[in-house]
Amino acid sequence: MSARRHTIIALTTIIALTGMFSVRRVVADSSGASVTRADGSSTQISALTRWLATGEQHTCVVLDNGTLKCFGSNSAGQIGSGGTLTLGDGAGEMGDALAAVRLGTGRTVRAVSAGALHTCVLLDDASVKCFGEGSKGRLGSGAEDDLGRSSATMGNALLPVDLGAGRTAVSLATGGAHTCAVLDDASVKCWGDNGDGQLGLGDTAARGDAPGEMGDALAIVDLGWPSGVTTRSLAAGDVHTCAMSSAGSVKCWGSGANGRLGSGDEVSRGDEPG
Repeated sequence: MSARRHTIIALTTIIALTGMFSVRRVVADSSGASVTRADGSSTQISALTRWLATGEQHTCVVLDNGTLKCFGSNSAGQIGSGGTLTLGDGAGEMGDALAAVRLGTGRTVRAVSAGALHTCVLLDDASVKCFGEGSKGRLGSGAEDDLGRSSATMGNALLPVDLGAGRTAVSLATGGAHTCAVLDDASVKCWGDNGDGQLGLGDTAARGDAPGEMGDALAIVDLGWPSGVTTRSLAAGDVHTCAMSSAGSVKCWGSGANGRLGSGDEVSRGDEPG
């Protein structure tokens, strides 16, 4: 079964930031870290690795010093190199030769999440920055421009996602073309593609692809948790999203095809009011 079409609920370990694709095992020792592939081969990172995320055809790691390195397909700038060349497929491109992603002066990365063609990071100041393909508003920039294809769009020029006045992020989840965040007040906001209701806003209109759609204008996802219960973590598939509450219950919305919402049918949820 495709990683895009099923939902895994971890009852013993909850990961606070989840991308839509698989996570590989990370092995670290005093000489550095390596990502072990399914065939048993490995890629040397040349530093201890704190966090790992894989997109459709790219991979990102947060190193022990809080820097981010990404490699793989880069057609939309999703590895944040400031160009569109694939990295990691040729000799001499990895290790110390692989430059860290520029995310702004003094900024370090707490965690990373990768979608199909975009990447989002949670920074040390609890802000969120996203780069890669911008279509459908998945970057939350208020436009559909790709970010990361040019060095001029990275570093300090890459602006944080506007989550609302005074709001910061606690965790992230990236789907195929959408992104969701748990905020510091335990509310949930989602932006990007919404063709199947995966943003949970009661319609199918994309958010984040035009001015005036982010910040305080972006509605909070109404999950209907009981009083005193909050959202603990999020996970996103290609066109659906799931949330786990502090009580351990799970709710899913978006495309219901192939039973991915666990609702006992194939009806999409979140695409209509109510």
